[in-house]
Amino acid sequence: MKPLQSRLWRFMGLPVWQCTHGERLPYAPEPPSPVADVLLITGQGQRLPERLFDDLTLALNGVRPLVQDETAWLAAGRPGARVMLGFNLTTPADDLAWQASLPLTASQKRELWSRLCSLNSVP
Repeated sequence: MKPLQSRLWRFMGLPVWQCTHGERLPYAPEPPSPVADVLLITGQGQRLPERLFDDLTLALNGVRPLVQDETAWLAAGRPGARVMLGFNLTTPADDLAWQASLPLTASQKRELWSRLCSLNSVP
């Protein structure tokens, strides 16, 4: 986009992207949003403890998980990811790999780590 066009689109709150075919503007499709490798969905108003977040990052071979609030996740149409975990959700979701309530019990921690191991071993 030309600088004037991109400023105008930002002012109107529309997505801005680069397009090499000017004849397609303003009808060029918005590029698809990247799919997260790991998505952590937290219940409304809940925050993951920093230590748990760091442990999950280590368990996932250094991949920083994307944390999303349950309301935002539902509003976005339940976007998927390779690994999806839920914490303190208000309603159970079938498309999650694992979900529980914080603080985690010892059995929930064992279940979470074994689930992560099985998800990481699948190509």
